[in-house]
Amino acid sequence: MDRRIAVFLALAVLAASASAQGPAPEGERWYFAISGDSRDCGDLIMPKIAQDIAANAAATPVAFFWHLGDFRRLYDIDCDMLTRKYPSYDCRERKQPLGVDDMNEYLDSAWGDFVDRQIASFGQTKVFLGIGNHELVAGRTRLEFARAFQKWLTQEPLHGQRRADAKRGLSSTEGDTSYHFVLRGVDFIFLDNADDRAFTAEQIGWLSGVLAADAEDPLVRTIIVSVHEPLPYSTGRMHAMDVSCQGRCSGQQVYDMLFRAQNLSAPPEKQKRVLVFASHLHYFEENIYDTPEHLGQVLPGLAVGTGGAEQKGSTIRYGYVLVEVRPDGSLGTQFKEVTRDSPPLASGPGADTLTEFCFSLNKSPITWRQSAGACPCGSAR
Repeated sequence: MDRRIAVFLALAVLAASASAQGPAPEGERWYFAISGDSRDCGDLIMPKIAQDIAANAAATPVAFFWHLGDFRRLYDIDCDMLTRKYPSYDCRERKQPLGVDDMNEYLDSAWGDFVDRQIASFGQTKVFLGIGNHELVAGRTRLEFARAFQKWLTQEPLHGQRRADAKRGLSSTEGDTSYHFVLRGVDFIFLDNADDRAFTAEQIGWLSGVLAADAEDPLVRTIIVSVHEPLPYSTGRMHAMDVSCQGRCSGQQVYDMLFRAQNLSAPPEKQKRVLVFASHLHYFEENIYDTPEHLGQVLPGLAVGTGGAEQKGSTIRYGYVLVEVRPDGSLGTQFKEVTRDSPPLASGPGADTLTEFCFSLNKSPITWRQSAGACPCGSAR
């Protein structure tokens, strides 16, 4: 057996064993991992992320991996899939003519490829999926997404959480693309803002109920919210909910709800820690809500669109955020980079072409759209 394969299998078994044990016992720190935007080069990058998690399982066993959306391009064929069929294909210029059926074949297999080559690499480690804007291009709908990824949208603890919520009058639809689950004192919430860059009144009402329940639950010490596109007035506002008034107004409403959820005027034992993740920006950045508009109301926030998509800026940097959850509910975050030399290396047809593109050429300058002007909800805080 090839030595690299043997090492990978051993690490996968180790990761599966750690995952099967679940989070650390009460009173001990535990971990989860998070990233997003794995189109373009995800078939190369996501297995590297999975193997890095496996390699560190003894010291930092993660309870789950959270993917924040944009699994495949869909409007065009991802480079990792192109180079398997056309090993010398130039993914930067994209001038080589394709076969007449190539795009249809790609659309038929894109999500299956994501599952088989990206999610499967995590082995027995539980994976949660968020929906991104690229899941809704090429005419695809949210219903198609929900059907294709039903296994992940209805798994435990999501199913059990919905049943528990229903008993206390907080209803939601089984398999919905917005969801939450409470695990060891942390409420994990995903809010779908994939297609129209806005939250619906129904979503906001549901979130209000979830946060109200958290406020009354002394066991919930921490609230972690993930979205695909950043909430308004972030450092990446030119490529976020700010591009429309509907997005800005609904996103600002959610931001204010999350800031109030901290309950900062209450005694320390009644306060909640809140952390917000997004991907979409195609780079890693911390403190994305530390901006003039949020002065005095800054939520901790990170962008982690580093799962394989074209990186924005002069640097190509792929990886994930490892989050440490401490016994008191406080959090530690660390960006874990994967590189060209991180295992597993690409193999098979087009491996060299893909690797060179992903680590040398898969980047572009930041040239986002303009954000919306003055909006009825207010052009500034």
